[in-house]
Order: sequence, then C-alpha cells, then structure tokens
Amino acid sequence: MSHQMVKTTVNPLPNLGLCPTCDREIKIRRDGNLQAHGRPRGSDAPIVCDSNGYALTGCTGSSRQPAAQLEPTFARWLWTHAARRDWRDNRIAYLAGAEFRGCTRSPNHTPLDVPWTTADELHDHLHKRQAARTGSEIRQPYNGQRCDWMCRDVETAAAQYAQLLTEREVAR
Repeated sequence: MSHQMVKTTVNPLPNLGLCPTCDREIKIRRDGNLQAHGRPRGSDAPIVCDSNGYALTGCTGSSRQPAAQLEPTFARWLWTHAARRDWRDNRIAYLAGAEFRGCTRSPNHTPLDVPWTTADELHDHLHKRQAARTGSEIRQPYNGQRCDWMCRDVETAAAQYAQLLTEREVAR
C-alpha cells in the first residue's frame, strides 16, 4: 500500500430496498423496482421452478417493488465502496475492501454480516478485534498510540458520510 494515498472519491448514498422474496438488500432502480439479482445460494436455499419444472436462477423478487426502502446507514454506504477499482489510492475504498472483501478464500461480507452499522461502532470493533488478536486495544504498539491509520480512515469516511447526509437533508 502506498503512503501517498490522498484521494477520497466517494459514492453517493445508496438507494437500497428489501427484496420481498429473498430478504436481501438490493439496489433500487430509478423506476422504483429492484435490480435483477440471483436467488440465494446454499444448501438451505429453496429451489424455485417455473411451470415447466425448470429451475429459476434469478430471484423472483427481481424487477418488483421492494418490501421496504432501507435507510442508507454508514455500513451500507461504506459497502458500496468495496468494489471500487481505485482502492490502491482511495482511502475509503481501501477501508471498505478491508472490511467487506477480506481474503480471496472467504466469501465477501455485506452490511448484514458485520456487527457494526455506524462509524463509531466500526472504530470500537477495530479495537475489540485488535484486543482479541493481541490482548491489547493499542493498534500502534511501536509508539503506544491507541489509534492507527485505519482509525483515521474511519474518521475520514465518517466525515464524508455526514456531509452526504447533510446534503441530502438540504436537498429535501
């Protein structure tokens, strides 16, 4: 990772809805319907067939009205940055990738999979994870400071998120 990262291009607040069929968080299109998405996978996921007996690979909730529109929480907003391609020089995208994309052998996380929803909860989670791994909440053991670059990036992301919320309220 380069120490010259200064770019913090941000995504807008996400417009997500709850799928009435699979209960997943799906983006809402401009026409108010959910984007097309695949059906849930896994051993306990139901197999849905059409009238001819062929398995449907897409969720039957695709292109329908959402069951509920979801509030754009900090976790959902940060998650939208996880797939950005400029993660090498975008601090927020790098933080999102670290929290939601992890290692290549494990599945990607969604906002439903993480135990935090706000920036403060993420900051506390970072320190709890550090304490679980090392026995101390200090993230910079070489100089004894409690916080490190990730904590500062959470603070930067929280400021950007707060600015987007303010702009949304002003626009209303």
